[in-house]
Amino acid sequence: MCSHPQNHSSQCHHYQKPKANVLGAWGFGISLFGLIATFGLLCPLGLLLSFLGLFSRRRGMAIAGLIIGGVGTMIVAVGVGSIAMAASAAHYYSVKAPKIAKTQQILDHACVVVESYRQENGQLPEGIEGNKLVIEIEDAFGNAVRYEPEDGNQFAIRSAGPDGDFDTPDDIRMLSSQRGLAEPIETHETFHRHASWSCQRTCHW
Repeated sequence: MCSHPQNHSSQCHHYQKPKANVLGAWGFGISLFGLIATFGLLCPLGLLLSFLGLFSRRRGMAIAGLIIGGVGTMIVAVGVGSIAMAASAAHYYSVKAPKIAKTQQILDHACVVVESYRQENGQLPEGIEGNKLVIEIEDAFGNAVRYEPEDGNQFAIRSAGPDGDFDTPDDIRMLSSQRGLAEPIETHETFHRHASWSCQRTCHW
């Protein structure tokens, strides 16, 4: 705005219109388009541009873009998290769960091996001797199992579990009392006696 007095002295006042908030406008547009057309996939980009647009004088569109971009980003985060959880559950039930069930069967077999030793020798093996009995037995994850003597004339067989490391939360452990080894187990000696008696009855010499 300029005024020119009659004494030919001039005084001008210049008014500058604030520059447009380009980042805020782009952030708002991308956030809105991302929420409507891409189910929030583009909203993180719009959120970032809107945030940068807050440092300009004209913040209206930047604030709107920030809100819309935040909502869309939350939708994307929830969706990605749900997909990740579903994939993890599918992997567990299709891969880990069958191996865990197989490992429990293997631990059961190892318990039978140790119990057979007890019935043949009248006592449980010591730690080293017991581990020699089961050293060739591997769980479903390809790792050797471990023999662990317990108090009260009991023992346990431990698998390192999916991570392959002993004494971690995912270990699989079976106590001899859990298996319920109440009935006598056929040892090598009783097996040969039974086989010989059966052969005498059925074989034709």
